[in-house]
Amino acid sequence: MQRIIFLILLLSTANIFSQNSNLFIPLDVIEAYENGTRTYDGTVSSSYWINHTDYKIDVEFFPDSNYIVGSAKIIYFNESPDSLSKIVLRLYQNIVKPGVAKDWNISAKLLGDGMKIKSLIVRGDSVKVNSEHAKIGGTNMSIRLDKKLSPNDKIDLEIEWSFELPKFPLRMGNYNGDFFIAYWYPQVAVYDDVYGWDMLQYSGVVECYNDFNNYDINYTVPADYVLWSTGELQNGENVFSNEILERLQRAKNSDETVNIITVDDYEKNNVTLKTASGKNTWSFRASKVPDIAWAVSNNYNWDASSIEVEPGRRVLTAAIYPDSIKQYKNAALYARESIKYMSEVSPGVPYPWSHTTAFTNKGKRGGMEFPMMQNNSAPKKISRNLGLIFHEIVHNYFPFYMGTNERREAWMDEGWAAYFPQKIVEKYDSTSRYGEYRVSSYEKMAGKTKDVPMILPSYMMTHGESRTNFYNRPAVAYMELRQLLGDELFNKALREYMNRWHEKHPIGYDFFFTFNDVAGEDLSWFWKPWFFDLGYPDLAIENVEVKNSVATILLSKVGNIPTRIELTVLFDDGESEVIQKSASLWKESNEAEIKLKSDKKIKSVKLGSPLIPDVNKDNNLFEMK
Repeated sequence: MQRIIFLILLLSTANIFSQNSNLFIPLDVIEAYENGTRTYDGTVSSSYWINHTDYKIDVEFFPDSNYIVGSAKIIYFNESPDSLSKIVLRLYQNIVKPGVAKDWNISAKLLGDGMKIKSLIVRGDSVKVNSEHAKIGGTNMSIRLDKKLSPNDKIDLEIEWSFELPKFPLRMGNYNGDFFIAYWYPQVAVYDDVYGWDMLQYSGVVECYNDFNNYDINYTVPADYVLWSTGELQNGENVFSNEILERLQRAKNSDETVNIITVDDYEKNNVTLKTASGKNTWSFRASKVPDIAWAVSNNYNWDASSIEVEPGRRVLTAAIYPDSIKQYKNAALYARESIKYMSEVSPGVPYPWSHTTAFTNKGKRGGMEFPMMQNNSAPKKISRNLGLIFHEIVHNYFPFYMGTNERREAWMDEGWAAYFPQKIVEKYDSTSRYGEYRVSSYEKMAGKTKDVPMILPSYMMTHGESRTNFYNRPAVAYMELRQLLGDELFNKALREYMNRWHEKHPIGYDFFFTFNDVAGEDLSWFWKPWFFDLGYPDLAIENVEVKNSVATILLSKVGNIPTRIELTVLFDDGESEVIQKSASLWKESNEAEIKLKSDKKIKSVKLGSPLIPDVNKDNNLFEMK
């Protein structure tokens, strides 16, 4: 009976709030709001909490055999109010094992053994892997605790593992002797206030969701290799020649690009220090970051400059690439321009990390983000190359700075990464129509079977839905939202959302409610069709009447998704006038009247713009009789 009463109360709350906001809120999400860890005005509750992990890792990489051997001491801090009966570790590399779910068909000859766990120690006691105490299922390992982990307590784990780099380059791998390494260590999964333990499998399409952790890592590699990583290098004097260190220091204080390492330096044997063992150990530390990735090469150029993002703090903006990839010679500049724009203009939040390093895998398309590190292809066209570098840098804000759940709500990061690059891309490539490309790409899929609501869990979108619903539809929605609110209010709301929720785990409703709060109105009429509903944008001109030198233009919203209005009125004398109206005209009605006073005779009225999505252009032109 108590459970029935509780469910009735939850449903009543959902219905009441639905009347206020017109947004559906799942019951498990409502429970977090009712528990007080989330608030309906988008502010961070005093009861909100987030857990974290400290990692001390020693890892050795053998380039000749593509093999990684590692050991870690892990301390997991339970800052939740819950007593935890298990710890969940992610073993990402198990995706290569036969029988583990994958979002694509992969040839059997490319599969492997995944992560081999040599030993596991929990609270000082050895635990047998693949037993009732530590069960591996796909890419997760659940460790049962004989004694629960109490609130405000911590637990120690030690683990040894090894794996061979995958034979197919899934966001990492061996790129003809140059290496980008990610998803490489047993990682404690997220335990949060909405879903508890994140038990979702890593099957290929959806990417990351992590707490903000601390890392102390020693990487051992052959002495002729250079290593770049998330975090800050602690022992540069033990691995680099003095000349390289001097150039690095110069780049950290320079607005101009410095060639820190060149092909000539490798040929002169003037890059790394040589040791009797033939190996170097590179020590890196990183604080409050979601993940770690690293790159290794014995021939890559290293270019970098830096930019002051706030008084007294500069960010190193770097690119690493082979001499054969000529288009990457401007990559460090593109990285600097990207961080400058994000830090100073929009969203106007200083870049939060010490560096960004763009590695190129020499491919033709695609890229993958990690904190401070990128694994990029190298498109030859400026707009695509710059756009990709900018896109991956945006991810340092979304999801990494913000802590969003890319596995469930990819639109909260990929959408922003698709939205932001427009201004800088068009600055460096005047032929680019970046914004128009995003709009037209969305239009091609809008309203079709694969255009499903963005609010649905991202892990469901593994059959071609992701391109529209992770990237293009949210990017266009953000473009329309900015036009609706105006640049000043839009950026104010976005900065407030970031200020409230960075280094936490915001969900979509925290974003919606924060914008409502800052805008001072319930924007559910906009959120619902764009993010929750099936549908498409389609505006139409129904009629144009002229009486006493006043033209009345009757418009209708045929599709359910609201957009701004742009009308081009062409007069008989060849002149024209453009009328622009906010999407707020559709807040109360699916019809709108726009009046224009003019003594000139109207020849035609055209609706729309390449920057406004509209799936049907046939109803966008009205010619006067």
